[in-house]
Amino acid sequence: MTLFTALLLPVVLSLGAWQLGRAEEKRQFEADYLDRIGALAVTPGESVDDFQRIRVTGQYEPGRDFLLDNQIRDGQIGYGVVSYFRAEDGRGWLINRGFIAGDRARRSVPEIASPTGRVTLTGLVWPELGLLPVFGDNVWPADWPKLVQRVEVARMAALFENTVAVEIRLEVGQPGVFAAAPTELNMPAAKHTGYAVQWFGLAAALSIGFAVFGFRKR
Repeated sequence: MTLFTALLLPVVLSLGAWQLGRAEEKRQFEADYLDRIGALAVTPGESVDDFQRIRVTGQYEPGRDFLLDNQIRDGQIGYGVVSYFRAEDGRGWLINRGFIAGDRARRSVPEIASPTGRVTLTGLVWPELGLLPVFGDNVWPADWPKLVQRVEVARMAALFENTVAVEIRLEVGQPGVFAAAPTELNMPAAKHTGYAVQWFGLAAALSIGFAVFGFRKR
C-alpha cells in the first residue's frame, strides 16, 4: 500500500497541476478570443495574433488542397478542406474552407472546386491548440490533394515559399467556403478546472485511504 501510494500520488497531483495550468492558458485564450472576435477585419501586418480577424486579397492556387480525413458533420462523413492561397503581397496563406461531404464507401475523395481570379477573403486566425495523436506512420502522399490526419500548419506551410504558418478559418459567405469550420472554443477553462478538482479529489481519497489502512493495520 505504501509503494502504491508513493507511486500513484505524485502522478495524480501532477495531472491536477497540469489541468490547472491548462485552465489558466484557456482563460487567456478566452480573454483574447472575446477581445478580438468582434473586431473589424484588418489587413495583416508582418505578424498576426490568435483569433484576429484578417482580410487578404489574392488568388486560390487550384489543386493545392489538403483534405483532413475522418470528419463527421451533421451525420455526414467527409473531409475538412485547407487550401493554399497566394495574396497580392506575395505571402501565402493556409485557408480552412470548412467541411465537405465525401463518399460514404470511401472509394474516392471529392473534387475541390476553387474560385478563379482575384478574391478577397475574411477569416479568423485560429491557434494550434495541440496536435491530435496519429497512430502509425504520418506520411503524406506525394500528389495532390494531400489526404492528412490532422492540420499541421508548420508542415503544410513548409511545402510552399513565403507562406505564413497559421490556419485561417473562413467565415460564412466567403468566396470558396464550404460548411464553415467552427470558431468556438470547445474546451473552456471551467472544464479544465473541473478535471483538476477530480484529480485532486482522487489524490485526497488516496491519501485518506492510505491513512485509514495504516490505522487499521496498527
